[in-house]
Amino acid sequence: MLRALGLRGSNASNTLQQDEKVNRVIDQALNYENALKALDYVLDDRSPEGIRMLEKRDDALSQLALGLVQFIEATLGFEQQTMKLANETLVHSESLSWKEKTFAEKNKIRTSSVYPPGTEWAVTYAEANLLSALLMLLSESMVESAKALLKLRRAYHALDEISKSMERGNLDSGLSNLNLNSDSSSVSLASNQKFVDVPMIKSEQQLKDNQIITRLENLYKIRKARIDGDHIGNPPVSASLRQNLGFKNQENGLDSQSDTEGYDVNQGNSDIPTVDEFIHSGVNLCFGILQVVLSLIPPAIGKVLSVVGFKGSREVGLKMVWKAAKERNIHGGLGLLALLVFYDGPFQFTDVDFDVPSTEELRELNSKRSSTSLTASKTSNSLKSHKSNKDLSKKKMDLEKRATIGNGEPTLLHPGPKLISTLLHARALFPNGNLWLLQESRMLASRGRLEEAVELMDSAKKSEMKQVDALLGFDRAMILVFLQKFERAAEEFLELININTYSHCLYTYFAGACYLECYRMCVSGQFVKNNGKDNVNPEKKDYYAKQAQLHIIGSVDLIGKKRFMSKIPPFEKFIARKVKSINKLKQSSGLSFIDSISTSLVHELAYFWNGYNRMPEENLKFAIKMLGYSAFETKDQMLELVDSTTVKSYSKIPESQEESMIRHTLQAIALRRLGLIEKGNTVLDDNVISKITETGTVNSTEKLLKLSENPWLYPTALYEKALFCWKYNGVAGLDESLEWLKKSQSYGGDDYELSTRVGMKTKAAIDRLEDMI
Repeated sequence: MLRALGLRGSNASNTLQQDEKVNRVIDQALNYENALKALDYVLDDRSPEGIRMLEKRDDALSQLALGLVQFIEATLGFEQQTMKLANETLVHSESLSWKEKTFAEKNKIRTSSVYPPGTEWAVTYAEANLLSALLMLLSESMVESAKALLKLRRAYHALDEISKSMERGNLDSGLSNLNLNSDSSSVSLASNQKFVDVPMIKSEQQLKDNQIITRLENLYKIRKARIDGDHIGNPPVSASLRQNLGFKNQENGLDSQSDTEGYDVNQGNSDIPTVDEFIHSGVNLCFGILQVVLSLIPPAIGKVLSVVGFKGSREVGLKMVWKAAKERNIHGGLGLLALLVFYDGPFQFTDVDFDVPSTEELRELNSKRSSTSLTASKTSNSLKSHKSNKDLSKKKMDLEKRATIGNGEPTLLHPGPKLISTLLHARALFPNGNLWLLQESRMLASRGRLEEAVELMDSAKKSEMKQVDALLGFDRAMILVFLQKFERAAEEFLELININTYSHCLYTYFAGACYLECYRMCVSGQFVKNNGKDNVNPEKKDYYAKQAQLHIIGSVDLIGKKRFMSKIPPFEKFIARKVKSINKLKQSSGLSFIDSISTSLVHELAYFWNGYNRMPEENLKFAIKMLGYSAFETKDQMLELVDSTTVKSYSKIPESQEESMIRHTLQAIALRRLGLIEKGNTVLDDNVISKITETGTVNSTEKLLKLSENPWLYPTALYEKALFCWKYNGVAGLDESLEWLKKSQSYGGDDYELSTRVGMKTKAAIDRLEDMI
């Protein structure tokens, strides 16, 4: 009676009746579906439609979804105002999520037969904390950065706790007890399956309540439409799903072998309750990415974070992200993006040249290690430990071999056809999404199909998110650099200034470096074959020289206009030093600014975006040739570019030792990529490594000279020496490779330009090789 009058007894004020709980749970699941649908509009590059579904709703999940949209925009463009807006939304979601969690626990509202009451809100709360912390770390405030560590710790431990419960088998046992309906194509549910979204229903009356049944059937239809991919008005996935990357084969009517090698992506399961799906996909994504990121960060930062309880495993993290990527929701989409960045992004975390050794090499290594172990110790414990390491090493190598040929699960180095298949599914699901078109282009580029990558990017229409257009533009400009289409690349870099607020200094310097290479091509008469309309025009030599000087010098005026965590970005410090060095040489030589430049600026930049691992054979050979432009003396015809008429170098200035070291390092890498490993190793040893040891001897035990004019060069050369050792000696060179890598890691610490970039690659390589021991 009191409830009918809108009044409650003293005991009723803190509790809900069973019927209220049931309807609340259904409402909650429908809210989740609404948010997931809105986020799918965003993934399909229709963000205004998605935002309209979210911005008028003030519940915890809708606010998390809205904050996630703003987070994506903020991190793609690094714009402070967008970051601030996103953080405000996420903080609001944190507050709402905590209230929901407390309420659910207090009232014992079970939305899952697997997890305890309030778990979904714990995940929402942790996800909001994580995203907010990441934004605060990117802010320009040290106070905000300090607060971010507390949030990060909070999110880490919450996700860790839920993840451990999943590891204990709670998830699998819970889902196995659901008695799932095998006929997923049927909208009519079996009587038990009908109520999986509301596990608290127990009374016969509720089991027969037509209103509840109708609402649950509607929820199932909505979820099934999302899983099947026909919920946002696009054609069915089955109608547009391709088996090959790019459109070249389809356009030519070629029936080539499938890139996906028969992999069939089956994302999601409409019989899994919405809340359960959200919980396990959210934990796998967020905690998985956290683990991977923590495993990649440079050692100096990693030690600090480990003190406050953070530790990461790249292998465990990747497995979790792969699980998330199997889901047909926003967590699946972001998981796929994370994997694509890891494997095919412009910065390669684990160098592909640290590839799989042969079975024979592995057997020899294990035999050698076994012998060493027997000599060093005769205890049974050491023998057991060694056998365990030996077996684990062989097992991991076997897994990578299978992944390489597409006959197994993905590994750290080789995702196999599974990643291609998952991406092609996303391309069919979100045909309007330029973000996915960009990822397919990157995948083509990482497989050496650069021309196709550019063609695909050229087909993109203007995006709703300008940050995606900026990424497309930058990636296309970089690929044009790898193809040595330098004039068009320069134009693309300058266009980015009109699209994006990121480092205009870097864009301008890059454009100038491209124009410089155009000028040098005209002077030397060297041009890339088959570059068509994008080839350099020999009649524009003076124009290229003028543009090169204008933009290289002009880039200095833009230094510091864009800051990262209140600091000048590392590449802008790099540019400041480079231009200062050129001006100093200009004053001493009396030559023009352009003729006072030594090593090719654009080929130097290409290294930091993984260029030499992506260039086709013809472009690698051309890179070696054009790097030889700055050589002043003729010692090796393969490495120096000379005027055939005068038999003299094109360079007008003597090549300093450090500039020679930069040039020879880059040429050695190109030689290695061409398969000329012995030649490349000799070039690196004679012209670089021997110059940075105190004795001039190439040995991993030698003491090294101190940092000089180009501080990034020394640790980079040591890293590349480790790669040569691995490629030249195979597994037999594992120990020596590790020695060179550790020398690189400790050399200079983290106080030089680009130290984070070089340090991350080196740490990933060390982890890779130590994983084999």
